[in-house]
Amino acid sequence: MKQISIVKPALKLALIGVTGLLVACGSSGSSAPADASISGTIVAAPVNGADVSVVDGAGNVVVAAVKTDANGKYSLVIPNGSLGQDLIVKSSGGTFTDEATGNSGTAGAMYAYASAGSISNGGSVSATPGSTIIAELVMNHGKTKAEAETAFAAAFSYTPDMSVNPADATTVPAADETDDETLAGFRAGAFSQLAMDLGLSQNDQFDLFVALAQDLSDDTLDGVDALGVVAIGTTGFSLQANIQNRFSTALVNFKANGRNQTLLNNAQIGNLPFNKTAFTYVDPTIPNPVSTYKVEYVQMGDMDAMAGKSTFTISITEHDGTPYAGADPTLVPTMYMSSMEHSTPMPTTVIDPLGGGEYKVTLYYLMASQMMDGTSMGFWDLKFTVANGEFAHFYPAVMMAMGDTLQVRLKGVADQIMTMTGMAGRTYFIFKESLMEMGGPGNYNFSVFIAAQETMMSFPAVYDGSTLSGEVVTDATVEISDDDGLNWKSANDSSSDGIWSVNGLSLTDGVADEIRVRLRINSNGINELKTTDGAAAVADVNDYQTFTVTPGSM
Repeated sequence: MKQISIVKPALKLALIGVTGLLVACGSSGSSAPADASISGTIVAAPVNGADVSVVDGAGNVVVAAVKTDANGKYSLVIPNGSLGQDLIVKSSGGTFTDEATGNSGTAGAMYAYASAGSISNGGSVSATPGSTIIAELVMNHGKTKAEAETAFAAAFSYTPDMSVNPADATTVPAADETDDETLAGFRAGAFSQLAMDLGLSQNDQFDLFVALAQDLSDDTLDGVDALGVVAIGTTGFSLQANIQNRFSTALVNFKANGRNQTLLNNAQIGNLPFNKTAFTYVDPTIPNPVSTYKVEYVQMGDMDAMAGKSTFTISITEHDGTPYAGADPTLVPTMYMSSMEHSTPMPTTVIDPLGGGEYKVTLYYLMASQMMDGTSMGFWDLKFTVANGEFAHFYPAVMMAMGDTLQVRLKGVADQIMTMTGMAGRTYFIFKESLMEMGGPGNYNFSVFIAAQETMMSFPAVYDGSTLSGEVVTDATVEISDDDGLNWKSANDSSSDGIWSVNGLSLTDGVADEIRVRLRINSNGINELKTTDGAAAVADVNDYQTFTVTPGSM
């Protein structure tokens, strides 16, 4: 007989109630997502008493204004319902002590633009000159956050990290201060330095941030946007074509500024932007200095400079565009490393006039300014003096050599000089000058440039009749082998300029091969083969250096 289950109405209602209770208990552990409690720092220099609020992309207030403390710090809570949209942390007003000048100032508007979903509870969002420029690009110039950051990084060689609380650059780093916080504070100080260098007041720098964003709206920091020259608010000043170069110089100037207490060395301030337009000044540290000439750096070829030989041209004009053909420019190259500085070898003719205000420049970089991953090792400063004591600076990014060998080194044995650690074998720097097919397929001419160290700032070219430590080189012998040292060919230096050449090397186009070079110098009563380690020469062990070359390659 078919069984039928019957539940009384009262029991059914009871079961429904129990089921609902169980569901409710099961969901009692969940709750609406939390609001976001955040904090941060407002830094032109640290701004005291600023009004910090949060608005959405349409300018609607999401969080009412709170005040910063004496260190520029604030904290506030953003409702969860607003976290899924782009938000802007906005600061206005407040007072600060300018890092570059020490003057008291009243702050203008500063921003930090946060993409939707990027803010979470416990997060940090700081507003800096860099974050303000990026926010201006997004809010007023139609760029996405990613596009704005790309344009900014191309102009200033870094991307601001809003999660970092910048430290005060005018105080010695605290024990718990991170490297990122110190560097962020230094970079904020560099913008204050830039304002000072341009002849602006500490309060004018907020107009400068707006102007820099307007300039960058076309992705190039060059003093103009799509409509023409960019004015700096109502200051009466405008950005100029060398503004990116002025920022690089501001980084250098702020590092040297006595108010900078970050203790960062030349490698720790980051890579300097390399702008190829510079103006000449008698003293670029004087606010708004007078300039007579414009100098433009023109790279030869598509490759950036690498440790080794570098050739480029400079164009010198007056500011109305008239070529300055009567110049006799000079060059002083200096590598500023973390704790020391040095120059680099140059040929006897460093700057060769080409006519019409154009000049060909050749020098030989001893080292790169950046590692393969972009980490700074310091910066190169090319100081060109043009006329009347006016000079311009360029800060090229010099990369590490890749592929073929661009330079090798040999050392003296009895031939010694005073170094930072005492007497040591003199270093001879041998650079690849050129490799050219000559006289038919497989027949090559190979040339090297040789310089010797006198001091950290002097590396004279080596040739018969050159002078080392006040003594004339009576005989320099350079020999080159393309068959692993079985046979050696004598190179010649017909122009007495440090360039030594040999013909008749047997190489194959497109195939990597090795060329050996050895060097003997007779000077000051010392006649010796130079060695790889500064120890006495041992035949076919330490008495030569090796270039790897690939005919037909760069």
